[in-house]
Amino acid sequence: MIDTAVIPVAGLGTRLLTLTKDNPKEMVPIFSKSFNEITLRPLIEHIFLQLFDSGIRNFYFIVGKKKRSIEDHFTPERDFQNYLKKGDKNYHNLLEDFFKKIEKSNIVWINQNSPRGFGAAILNVKKIVGTKPFLVHAGDAYVRGNSKHIQKLIQEYDSNKSDVIFYLKDVKNPKAYGVASISKKRLKVFQVNNVEEKPQNPKSHNAIMPIYIFDQKIFDALSKTKQGIGKELQLTDAIQKMIKSKNKVHAIKFSKIDDCIDMGTPENYFHAISISYKDSKKLENKEQK
Repeated sequence: MIDTAVIPVAGLGTRLLTLTKDNPKEMVPIFSKSFNEITLRPLIEHIFLQLFDSGIRNFYFIVGKKKRSIEDHFTPERDFQNYLKKGDKNYHNLLEDFFKKIEKSNIVWINQNSPRGFGAAILNVKKIVGTKPFLVHAGDAYVRGNSKHIQKLIQEYDSNKSDVIFYLKDVKNPKAYGVASISKKRLKVFQVNNVEEKPQNPKSHNAIMPIYIFDQKIFDALSKTKQGIGKELQLTDAIQKMIKSKNKVHAIKFSKIDDCIDMGTPENYFHAISISYKDSKKLENKEQK
């Protein structure tokens, strides 16, 4: 059973300036329907809850400068809870649910002094994740709904005896993403034949979404990978090394383009918050019928 997740949150979030000058982009709010209320949750809390509800209990957050507010958010405040208990019960229950899940989890904060790429962030956990497979989830990837996409990824990883598995989605302009060339394996699982980070001439429209499961082979591949785009250690380049070494690299797709949204730009953030509000409102209307 996969019970460990690595969550890189050390990026600077420069494309969301000036909001992110002093605030982590992972703390931007999205709408959520919880305990009879439409509420605002930080994106990183939304991700944590999806992972927890899929069975993850060990969380390794890769943090950098100006990320202390994330650590503070994951620190239960019982005095505040007692204050809420005297007022609105729904808000008390909302936080109580979050705090209980934090207390049932093993949460470790790993400092990365400067952003050196997604691959470098993953290398930080080489000595502490153990020998079991682990999940990687970017801290700025918003996925709609509950934890079903995580459960599906874990199930397909186990069923296909993968060394690596990750999500894809079809995009119109894939130049800003890691891009995969694939062939059908079985049902909705694809064999990945090639990956490339931010190619000028993409070979497909299959954009890699930053939700993966790896076994320990990824660390050996990363240690042999040179700096790539942006003079950073790119996780995509290490995955390509694994493909060349004949490892089993698989992918599954999100069915809709809005199922997973990279929150790294103002346009994408507006899109994600609009989608999250519509989804929350739809759930509210459904419950009221």
